[in-house]
Amino acid sequence: MKKVFVGILCLSSTVALAQDKKTKFSTQKPEPAAVITGWLEQAPNDSIVALYEPYSGDTASAIIKDHKFQLRMPMSKGGSMYILQIGNNIEKTGMVLYLEDGKMDIKGKGDNFKTAKFSGAKYVKEWQEVGAITDPFSGDGKKLADLEKRYHDAVAVGDEDVSSALKEQANVVDARMKDTLKRWITAHPNSGVCGYILTAYFLNDKKFIDSVYDKLGEHAQMQRVMQRYKKPGLIDPSPISVKMGDDVAPETLGKVKKGAPAPDFEIKDLAGNTVKLSDFKGKYVFIDFWASWCAPCIAQVPHMKEVNEKFKNKNFLFMGVSLDTKHEGWEKSVKKNELNWLNVSNLKGWAEPVATLYGVRAIPSNVLIDPDGNVVANDLAGDALIKKLEELLK
Repeated sequence: MKKVFVGILCLSSTVALAQDKKTKFSTQKPEPAAVITGWLEQAPNDSIVALYEPYSGDTASAIIKDHKFQLRMPMSKGGSMYILQIGNNIEKTGMVLYLEDGKMDIKGKGDNFKTAKFSGAKYVKEWQEVGAITDPFSGDGKKLADLEKRYHDAVAVGDEDVSSALKEQANVVDARMKDTLKRWITAHPNSGVCGYILTAYFLNDKKFIDSVYDKLGEHAQMQRVMQRYKKPGLIDPSPISVKMGDDVAPETLGKVKKGAPAPDFEIKDLAGNTVKLSDFKGKYVFIDFWASWCAPCIAQVPHMKEVNEKFKNKNFLFMGVSLDTKHEGWEKSVKKNELNWLNVSNLKGWAEPVATLYGVRAIPSNVLIDPDGNVVANDLAGDALIKKLEELLK
């Protein structure tokens, strides 16, 4: 049920005054885009805000300044589902949202999006209406979430009678919610959000989706999320698949603390050579944990390049530890994004020994180590990272 995890479009008409004083108006349409402007009173400055589409990997990012940010995502293919998050704690600061061409404003007094207010283009209001229907914290959404939890608890202890009864209750609530969603589609046949509803809640009922599609307006039909269903593989390639490693036991993870000795390790670089952290004792070492499939990681690449360029000749080493599993994908991403620092990986995904050693539970994540081999800081970003390095590398 956690399916609801949202744009300022800068429109400018170009008016040119010719030498003969005749005014010419540009007929070129601006590129469709969703632009999100946000203000969160308690959002930490210098944090990275990332917007990405898990299906295609399209990304946009910004750094929070004065508790404000702005993101722009091209919408040439139409509206789709995105994840918007601050930092690397998606459970606390992340949300799923539907976006299409148009503006969205986000305002809130907290440090995340849960209590924020959303306004802007027509689709913003429509998305919020659907979100209210499926919200796992109220109404039928909450009832269904609670029933699902109790069902799984009953299954875990082998109580078949209780689990069977709970399943029947959940089916009734689920059917009622779907009826509400069907009525919403009927009332909003030209909303792009219809594509989200159909592909998220009725994906196993192809006959129903196809019958509804024929009744949708052109705008609803042509959005990316709907066209991807109608034309699989043509609108976008196959979806990105990310598997969290089950072989990393959470209780074994404990993030190294500031002032503590940084654990030494061995790891392979792109050429297969063994690299040791202790080889770089006497330097400041910045370890960036990332992966080629991690959209927020890729979104912060320009900033990381700025950091590396500014300090690479000042007793500073940038080391990128990838949580990839395939050498080809890892190497391709390094080359595509021109990551011109030391790139290393054991290619074990979330079972990466260095990530486990340093207590990495989410990416992007980083740690800064001083010349004596002690941890200086964890998860620095934006100006905070640059200021810390300027302070240390005078």
